[in-house]
Amino acid sequence: MSAPLPPLNALRAFEAAARHGHMGRAARELGVTHGAVSRQVHLLEEHLGNRLFLRVGRGLELTERGRELAERATRIFADLAWAVDRVNAKPTAATLLVGVPRAFSIRWLAPRLAGFSEAHPWIELRVDSSRDEVELGRGEADVSIRFGEGPWPGVVVDALGEEQLFPVCAPSLLHGGRPLRSVADLARHTLLHFADTPDWASWLKAVGATDVDATRGPRLSELAAVLAAAEAGQGIAIARSTLVQRELQSGRLVRPFSGEAVDGRGYFLLTTTRGNRQPKVSAFRTWLLRQFGTAR
Repeated sequence: MSAPLPPLNALRAFEAAARHGHMGRAARELGVTHGAVSRQVHLLEEHLGNRLFLRVGRGLELTERGRELAERATRIFADLAWAVDRVNAKPTAATLLVGVPRAFSIRWLAPRLAGFSEAHPWIELRVDSSRDEVELGRGEADVSIRFGEGPWPGVVVDALGEEQLFPVCAPSLLHGGRPLRSVADLARHTLLHFADTPDWASWLKAVGATDVDATRGPRLSELAAVLAAAEAGQGIAIARSTLVQRELQSGRLVRPFSGEAVDGRGYFLLTTTRGNRQPKVSAFRTWLLRQFGTAR
């Protein structure tokens, strides 16, 4: 006979607090008080007989047991919301306004639009990638995907995984006239840069390479253009893991060297507590988190 499950409200409060690393932000998402979330988490810890959080300053740090439960709880709640939406009897047709950075729209979202539409035919997406930042709750967007490290006060924030930085290039560069066998071989190739970001310097420092000039090479104002140039064999670019998953799987891009760098920045989904009560927003949020949970 399986062990009795703890109260669902306690699990929900814990999952939100673990995802945000903060009781107050979890409370805003759930539409309850800070004290209510704290009591539910304490109830869950008593039920399990294990500490799930360590209080660090004003924030929270998961224990090893807490981290294991949080990973599974987030996935299970996302799956449950997705399943409920799938069997919901013909929801009212709705338009969802999504603000998203251009590179994320081109490299990640656009190739997956058919999958979202198939799962949610009653939602019509309107994707705005003309600006990196749009305002929620003012008619500009229902949900927003942002790149950075935050904080974004007053909204519900879901991290879409940790971004890793690494070099990518066309397969033809590996064994051409100037083959890439070691990091030192970069001196004979073009380094492609996204605007003035220090991505090359960050990666070279992470792998301990000190004899490569990280400043040379053309700089392009669009990250999607940098990756397109790399695919065309025009040079070597530093990619973010989210944006090149399909290209690496298909072989259009390859990683010439091992080693990754992390700079603390990444992609985040921003919603509002009020917005998350709308089926269209909840459906997109669940789908997006499920996609990243599956991909990673």
